[in-house]
Amino acid sequence: MIGIWRFLYADYYKVKRTPYLWLHICLPLGWSIIYLLYMQGRQATILSLYSGYMEMLGIVLPLLSGIICGMVTMQEEQAGGFQNLFIRSRIKEIGYFSKLLFVWACGSLAIMLAAMLLGAGVSFLLNMDQVPYLTFVWGAIYLSIGSGILYMIQLWVSFTFGMGVSILLGGAGTLIAALMITSVGDLIWYYIPWGWGVRMMDSMALLQLGTLTSRMRAYLEHDMQTGWLWMISVTLLLLASHLIWFRQWEGSKHTE
Repeated sequence: MIGIWRFLYADYYKVKRTPYLWLHICLPLGWSIIYLLYMQGRQATILSLYSGYMEMLGIVLPLLSGIICGMVTMQEEQAGGFQNLFIRSRIKEIGYFSKLLFVWACGSLAIMLAAMLLGAGVSFLLNMDQVPYLTFVWGAIYLSIGSGILYMIQLWVSFTFGMGVSILLGGAGTLIAALMITSVGDLIWYYIPWGWGVRMMDSMALLQLGTLTSRMRAYLEHDMQTGWLWMISVTLLLLASHLIWFRQWEGSKHTE
């Protein structure tokens, strides 16, 4: 555990003078300002306001994760051909795991910041009463958990093929995520990692803020249980396979 914390601090030290950290602050701030200005003077329920805001975050998250993972991977490549990841610990896999944990944690904090900025804006700019801050927080948590596998996929693609392919895959993931929140994704979203976070967040918001019949509530609860089963099992399986892959990886890319 101490070794992982040391790796995480090293990762922070590498990016603290780069645009990396500012991206995770400025993007949530900019999106909250644009959205709140757009919603001023419009009639909207707290559910529609929150869902629209968080759905857009969930849709662009695959693209953003592709860019972020590409940035940190390119930095490691330029710093020494990825060798710093291999020599910092006798357990080679810690280098990969700490990098994955770092990019995912930064993304999760940015999502949480975006949710809290929305809550503050709804209270002080839109003058809505009884803002459900706890629901906002839980929505951010659900979206963050669902994004874990996206960072995993994008980090592997960045290591293996480079930043350009990572961004292309992220763009494709954004299109898929947009489809998953429509009726197209109702029966297949469990099998599509790019739709996990946004669908789980939407279902949670409906359960907490919506006016539902008992039948609809039961359907959503069962839908979320199925989603959790797929999300946890596939994420753990993919993490294990990536750790095994990283143990054999020597730092070369298929583009070389």
